[in-house]
Amino acid sequence: MDVRSSETETALRRTVTYAASSGAIAAVVATPVVLVPAYGRVLGTLVVLVFAGLASRAALGTALAFRPLAALGPGDADLPSATAADPRDADLPTVSVVVAAYDEADTLPATVEACRRLDYPDDRLEVLLCHEAASTDGTARVAEAATAGDPRFRVCRRDADPGGKAAMANFGLERATGDVVAFVDAGQRPEPDALRRAVGWFRADDDAWCVKGRCWGTNVDGSLVTLHATVERHFAERGEFVAREVASGFTLFTGGLAVFRRTAFETLGPFDESVLLEDVEFASRIHAGGRDVRVDPGIVSAETNPESLASWWSRRKRWARGGMQVARRYVGTLPRNPNLSRVACVDAALTFGSLLALPLLVLALPAVALSHADGGAATFLPGERALVALAAVVALASPPLVLLRDRLDGRPHSLREYAAVVTLPLYFAVEAAAVVTAFLDEFVIRRPTVYVPSDRPGSPAGGRSDGGRREE
Repeated sequence: MDVRSSETETALRRTVTYAASSGAIAAVVATPVVLVPAYGRVLGTLVVLVFAGLASRAALGTALAFRPLAALGPGDADLPSATAADPRDADLPTVSVVVAAYDEADTLPATVEACRRLDYPDDRLEVLLCHEAASTDGTARVAEAATAGDPRFRVCRRDADPGGKAAMANFGLERATGDVVAFVDAGQRPEPDALRRAVGWFRADDDAWCVKGRCWGTNVDGSLVTLHATVERHFAERGEFVAREVASGFTLFTGGLAVFRRTAFETLGPFDESVLLEDVEFASRIHAGGRDVRVDPGIVSAETNPESLASWWSRRKRWARGGMQVARRYVGTLPRNPNLSRVACVDAALTFGSLLALPLLVLALPAVALSHADGGAATFLPGERALVALAAVVALASPPLVLLRDRLDGRPHSLREYAAVVTLPLYFAVEAAAVVTAFLDEFVIRRPTVYVPSDRPGSPAGGRSDGGRREE
């Protein structure tokens, strides 16, 4: 996979290319409406059914998220206390925490401090600060200074050309010695009990090969972009992802903190460096092998999100295209894998199918609008307007209920976050545009898969985010 410091085309040229490509596809899709009016109503029916399905899934996920937090995590017996005299500490596995950094001099000290506060026996913990030699902001100097005098920390320099998040993770994996390996993006600050709670899952479930926590944005006041992105993250990780866990569905790990048994890599190999979403790809391999990815919202890592629209767009486009790459690889096999439960098979089919179908449905909207231009029915569904209105109400009601669920867990949100729910539809409309451009890159224009940097607040111009991850 190529790594570039910036896009090779100008913003104007990219915009023209995307507009021409999407316009051509939309025109092709809409043309039959002129000859066969019912065709537009068929598309309209599909669009409304998908929208209603997504709203229903959001409502179900929200309802399942209200299961008591204590029922989602390992029991107290699996979480020995922090006292040095506790004999159960002797039974804890050794843990290697891999921190990936590329031009992270500004955020690395806070990550190091969070790792110092991890509630885990000193003789069973190592922290590897893995940084790219290509860093230009003094990351190496900061890493050496931040870890001096602490035998738990080790600085590892990657001398190859920058290769993205998966390459850095694999670099750290080769040097990790623990029975459990945790990957933390530079800029993430895991809470002190994160490792003990994750290890509790491994002690309680022999089939658990990965434990995923959640990321908690700390800069909601930074910009409208960070405000809406943070609310979206809470909705996904406290609602959607937890629902998958509760329902024994197709669980995923994403974000800046995930914990693994070393056995997972010994059996399945390292992260795939050829895709843009290596975490979802590896989760697919774990499920295909008959093992589990467990989701625990009680494992929390603080993060700072990019505040500019450009950085947000770069990240969302990367995630969307990476998801499509993984979906294309597994949509035909994983839902039929005998190692998955029936619920997980259906969930995997819906997950990968929607990743591939949603961009096409967005491009079909002009055809639906054209067929509805005369004011007639847009679908074949009875009470279509009432159905759309109900789905919209359900969709808008779900995010604030998830925020309320956090409040019940003792993690309240600001009024700004509740208010942002009203404008989430506009945010998702922009996100849909990012998904369409990712679809065009992957399947129509067929741009080479490359990484380019995205900035985070406080980083120097051109600084990297997500622990050395190169964003497309």
